[in-house]
Amino acid sequence: MSLAVRRGVIALLAVLIAEAVWIITVPPFRGSDEVDHAYRAAGVASGQFHLSQGAAHGRGVLVWVPTDIVTAAQKQCTALVYVGHDNCHAVETSGDRSLVATSAGAYDPLFYLYVGTVAKPFHGAAADYAMRVAGAMLCALLLALGVGVMAFAGTGRWTNLGVLATITPEVLFSGAMPSPNGVEMGLAFVLWAALLAAVRNNEDTRLQRRLLVVSGIVVFPLTFIRLLGPMWVVLIVVAVAATIGWRQAWAILRRHRRVLGTIAAVTVVGVCWWAAWQAIASHATGVQPDADRKKWLLAFNLPVYTMQMVGAFPWRDEPAPLGIYPLVFFVILLMLAAAWRRGATARVRRSVLWIGITSLLVPVVLSLVFMPSAGAIWQGRYEVPFVIGILPLCGLFLDDVAFAPTEGRRLIALSGIFLVIAHAACVYHVQQLELRRVESYTDPSWWHPPGVVLVVVMLVACAVVWPLLRDRATARVDQPEPSLT
Repeated sequence: MSLAVRRGVIALLAVLIAEAVWIITVPPFRGSDEVDHAYRAAGVASGQFHLSQGAAHGRGVLVWVPTDIVTAAQKQCTALVYVGHDNCHAVETSGDRSLVATSAGAYDPLFYLYVGTVAKPFHGAAADYAMRVAGAMLCALLLALGVGVMAFAGTGRWTNLGVLATITPEVLFSGAMPSPNGVEMGLAFVLWAALLAAVRNNEDTRLQRRLLVVSGIVVFPLTFIRLLGPMWVVLIVVAVAATIGWRQAWAILRRHRRVLGTIAAVTVVGVCWWAAWQAIASHATGVQPDADRKKWLLAFNLPVYTMQMVGAFPWRDEPAPLGIYPLVFFVILLMLAAAWRRGATARVRRSVLWIGITSLLVPVVLSLVFMPSAGAIWQGRYEVPFVIGILPLCGLFLDDVAFAPTEGRRLIALSGIFLVIAHAACVYHVQQLELRRVESYTDPSWWHPPGVVLVVVMLVACAVVWPLLRDRATARVDQPEPSLT
């Protein structure tokens, strides 16, 4: 079994176990906007791709969904403070179907067609669980593919730490919910990995071409699966090109001009579909605007946005245990600061600095752009598709200079322990919070084993992936000149 396949299989097993824990931890319909996503998926699965009638007393647009799903979601829905009557109660009924409002009606239907079709044979809360499982499996496959592809870029200890650290509790939680956020993160991770591996194998033309093809395959759905897809594609490509220098980037472009030309054409098609769907989705009447949350100060709330990328669940204003943030930020700041200070060349150090600055500016700029029309809607997890590749990139830089040859092993082991504690603490914390909510613990469809069981299974997932931290760097195919440094 090749190294890339072995690493991918290990990652797949670990992620599937971890996401299964998250699926059990969160009560049905309790995840971030999960009610809206479940309605959207059920509607798309029955052929309702474009929704055009706004809700008079609720958020979003109206969709026909099975009444058993509306009934199962009603307790969690009515407990929310920002929804209206039409989001939780049927506006109209016809047989076994109810007309309700969903705020996810404008989203691209492709992902919802997949999870909604899988859930069609199920009813009530079981349908929501089926959607979660379908989304989690797709997300796990993408993350595992990204880990496997990263093996072609490097397998040094710092690179491995960067790969594991970038799969935060928020990434696993997002993948376990029936929303396109987790899949978008997975697609972006594969794109980062394929591009980094391609530019680091400059002497193996065939392998480089195959890696570029992989990047082209994931670029297409990434452009339209969510609203900001085209921007993430541009930022990721520019970030990777900046790390190798524009001269080498141009050389790769000329060498693989046919492949890259085809990828560019496919990307344009994806962007055109993205633009066409935005135009289609905008043709909805009677939609109530979210004008009550225009708080300009929130556009500059960088500490909260950054914490939300590590973990905020089940809702964005519900933080993870406060003690886990210093543990995770220790690992993040260690790798960022080390790559910036100890990068092999001035270009490497500049690229780390500017990528970091860009990651801080993006949420501020986008919050200011969308504030007039949508209010303070930004969440830290929205930026994960861009930042998910920064730590693996820093790890490659640190392995290139053999950073901390003596103390590195201890630092990496300590960092790994910190990450394990964070993942285990998050699931235990969320379950204990939900056991104190009437809407959750009185739900007969929520099976909640003792919290210690969740912790043990999450530790099993961490144990499965732990060997990746012990992998040693493999021999490089290319010479120092075409490498990242």
